Amino acid sequence: MKCYAVYLGNCSGKLSREHYISKSALELAGKTVSVSGFPWQTPDQSMEIGIESLTSKILCEHHNSELSPLDVVGSDFLRLLKASIEGVASDGEFKNETVHIDGLKLEAWLLKVLCGTIALSGRSKVPEEWVNILFQNRPFPKDSGLYFFGAPGLVKWNFNLMRMSSVQDKSGKIAGAKFGIGGIATLLAFGKPIFEEAGIDYLYRPSSLVFQKESNAKHFEFSWGSHQGYGSMNVRVTTAHEQDDLSARFIVMPLKNK
Repeated sequence: MKCYAVYLGNCSGKLSREHYISKSALELAGKTVSVSGFPWQTPDQSMEIGIESLTSKILCEHHNSELSPLDVVGSDFLRLLKASIEGVASDGEFKNETVHIDGLKLEAWLLKVLCGTIALSGRSKVPEEWVNILFQNRPFPKDSGLYFFGAPGLVKWNFNLMRMSSVQDKSGKIAGAKFGIGGIATLLAFGKPIFEEAGIDYLYRPSSLVFQKESNAKHFEFSWGSHQGYGSMNVRVTTAHEQDDLSARFIVMPLKNK
């Protein structure tokens, strides 16, 4: 197997065996990663992959080292996200807080996860364009990148990080992937997506993600380089009903433009 970044022409030669999804993120996510929708799978097939097996020689040591800072961004985001959701679900104090997230690096980390999944399969090549974007040789094309989407309603808390499903274009090529991150639905897209489901709203590179509990809120403020983030996705907690189940507590509010 070759380094999937071989297009760049500066491989170190020796392949590195490491978790292609950062181990610190996997430890937050749980014991398995759920993957579906890829061309090498049958329709509606979902594969559960144990995190201990998610090591593979798919990057050379040089390119793996270049991408390692993205793992810190991804792990930090997941840690803060998990703490926020656990905070609104608990009976303890929920303080007002603002955290700042580099949206472009978070976007790149998700692209790294997607590229690693494709390379690990051995059945498809990671597109050269994606590799150049991942290593910051070129930006995402217009209207491409990270979208937050969803519809108002109850969301069951399930911190299975990589609930990932590929999105294919009409020719069957992978055009991106949906990531379910702790009840928050995101889409990493190449090209402007069309959300055909009724009642679905979306925001492209939003300015913020807000968790609300009574009068307090935790704000995740995103920066997107030269792109101006626009709109906010809001999540608030409701009173639990008969069952002590987090699915009765979380409601995703309509996406709001500021």
